[in-house]
Amino acid sequence: MKIFIALFLAVLCALQGGAAQAKPRLFTAPQSRGTWRSVRTNNLFVIGDADPEKLRQVAAWLEFFHSSFALLVSRNVLDASVPTTVIIFRDDASFQPFKPLYQGRTVNIAGFFQPGDDVNYIALSLDPTDKDPYSTAFHEYVHLHLKDNVPNAPLWLNEGLAELYGSLQFSGNDALLGAPLFQYIRLLREHELLPLTTLFSVGTNSPHYNEQEKSGIFYGESWALVHYLMLGERGRQEQFKRFLQQVSRGDAAEKAIQDSFGTSLPMLEQDLRSYVRHGEFASQRLSGIDPQAYASYTAMQRGTLSEGEANYYLGDLLLHLHRDSDAERYFKQTIALDPSFIPPYAALGRMYTYQRRYADAKKYLQKATSAPQSYLTHYLYAYVLSTEGMSSTGWIKDYTPENAALMRDNLLRSIKLAPDYAPAHALLAFVDLVREEHLDEAAEMAQKARQLEPSRKNHSLLLARIHIGRSDLTAARSVLEPLANDSDQAIRAEARDLLESLTQTKASNRSRASGTANVNSAMLPTPAPTTASRLVSGESSGVEINDGQTVQKSNSLPSVDELLAKYVEALGGAAALKAVTSRVTRGTMDVVGVSRGGKFEIYAQAPNKNLTTIEAHPFGVVKVGYNGRTGWTRSATGVRILKGQELARLQRDADIYGDLALKNNYSKITLAGMSKIGYREVYVLDLQPTAGALERLYLDAQTYLPVRVNTTEILGANSAQVEIYLDDWRAVDGVKYPFSRTQRYPKLTLTFTVQEIKHNVAIEANIFEP
Repeated sequence: MKIFIALFLAVLCALQGGAAQAKPRLFTAPQSRGTWRSVRTNNLFVIGDADPEKLRQVAAWLEFFHSSFALLVSRNVLDASVPTTVIIFRDDASFQPFKPLYQGRTVNIAGFFQPGDDVNYIALSLDPTDKDPYSTAFHEYVHLHLKDNVPNAPLWLNEGLAELYGSLQFSGNDALLGAPLFQYIRLLREHELLPLTTLFSVGTNSPHYNEQEKSGIFYGESWALVHYLMLGERGRQEQFKRFLQQVSRGDAAEKAIQDSFGTSLPMLEQDLRSYVRHGEFASQRLSGIDPQAYASYTAMQRGTLSEGEANYYLGDLLLHLHRDSDAERYFKQTIALDPSFIPPYAALGRMYTYQRRYADAKKYLQKATSAPQSYLTHYLYAYVLSTEGMSSTGWIKDYTPENAALMRDNLLRSIKLAPDYAPAHALLAFVDLVREEHLDEAAEMAQKARQLEPSRKNHSLLLARIHIGRSDLTAARSVLEPLANDSDQAIRAEARDLLESLTQTKASNRSRASGTANVNSAMLPTPAPTTASRLVSGESSGVEINDGQTVQKSNSLPSVDELLAKYVEALGGAAALKAVTSRVTRGTMDVVGVSRGGKFEIYAQAPNKNLTTIEAHPFGVVKVGYNGRTGWTRSATGVRILKGQELARLQRDADIYGDLALKNNYSKITLAGMSKIGYREVYVLDLQPTAGALERLYLDAQTYLPVRVNTTEILGANSAQVEIYLDDWRAVDGVKYPFSRTQRYPKLTLTFTVQEIKHNVAIEANIFEP
């Protein structure tokens, strides 16, 4: 953390010199083919074989569009419930093998959105013969937001909104929504519009959606109808917002239109024809969107993918398209290229489990769980193990102690990673029931699964069997009686059978539920590929993004001391940190939208000497130093000795071993709770200095490395909030450092890329003197 603090202080001093600022612009680099690269932002993971600047541009505009779309639709939350990977192909030829199929033939599209329960995919081509790639990307990103925020949106609404927002145009800080799409206007005037009842009935398997000669009218009419409902008349925004909320709740489109707009379907059909005929498609200008500020929020991290990694992501895209045999070839090729790369093992295990090829799945899932994995991988491995010894009719007599222990271990890991995943709780309860062990724990697990998935009545049957095994017949009866009249015949029959057993002797009851008798595995949900979605309820005129602002407390949080210990361990451990007596860091610095290719150097000497130099337009050369007694800054305006809060901060952060002594260097550290930055879960620590404003540190809940720091800059008598994002953590001599950081100041954003870090080198003592 010490490197970025030094840079913060250096830039703070440069800002006091009144550096000029300019509007941001995008830069273009020569195209490079044949290498797969990546860009990671808070909400997206962008990969592709296109030129790296193109990847960065797509990532930046998608993040910017994320904010714009949120403002337009006025939803509470516009972040995906699962991570999103964007795959960008340099041309249509490289994209062709990875497009969806319709009736065995490749669909002719420039891009698509594919949702998943573990990851969402956006795939698109940058081929200049195709539609504007940004438009394609925006179109597909709308599908992602609708999937998570309006999960019941019919196809016409989904595609109409995507076409409308896909044509969003940016100019400076403004965005233009609803610009006329003349190709659709001409098409709709030359052809008869579909009756709205027909339009509303079109599905993903319909010829109107898939066949080129028919799909144009579907897309065009969907766009025109959404344009009319949202922008056709003044004041439509609130009505359209109510319409979306009703659709989100599952109301039919016809009813939602009647309730929200006060018109019938026949009347709307007439109004739409008139709207198209007159061609007065009003657009709306949105002001106040700051692309520079939002670009800093993305905290981009760039990298290069190996051939194996690229094959894995392509295979996973094919798997999500249900092209299993094609995906299988890519996964196995990845393993052949890099046997130590774990994700393809998890993907193959997941695919084979869904195909009920349990023996094959076990081999790959066993390998996948040897390294940290997702909750689903651990659950699926336990599920595959649970099928061993199962009869052809689904009855299980017992599990070996070894298998039971292995299942419990993986299920507990799954529950820790995803506490709200009901099947893991249910399977753990099932294992305890079969083994006749930990039945009190089993009852808790089954009850938790029941609470998480109240619609799955099998969880209730499982709980009832466990109560019988615990000889708690009253509790079993209270669970079973409501199920005895259930609409599901299988549930009803099982519940009545168990109720009848309650009239028998206690010994007989225990025998029916015990592991020495058969237990029916039908009480467990069979794993199957599903699409996770989330319904957002409630109204809000504002927009909330997962940017760490909302903090939630929980009784299960670790202590501050535990977190700080894990933080030190994540950095490399106390021994590795103490082994560093001096450090020299060099790299490049960009002033976003103003200049590129600046330089910085940081010299640190134990115990508490530090010198930071930055050289970049428009700051010139700025130095900030501390010699153990005096803090100072030197710029074109001369030397200034630091005092007060500036000096106190410099003294605290010049401590080369400060990460080992945070509790000594801050007067108070508290754990505020947990939050999310993008899709990353983070612990939120509040650090109170002896003097000055509170600082906030966000630690990744998986790696315990810092994701972001919120701090305050002091500019004379004024202060301003600053966000510092830390990415691309790499180990140097066993100590981890962020090789990429973004510092977001009011109206100014800087990015730093570390090129080298050297430890324990000789440093001349006089460089720290003013």
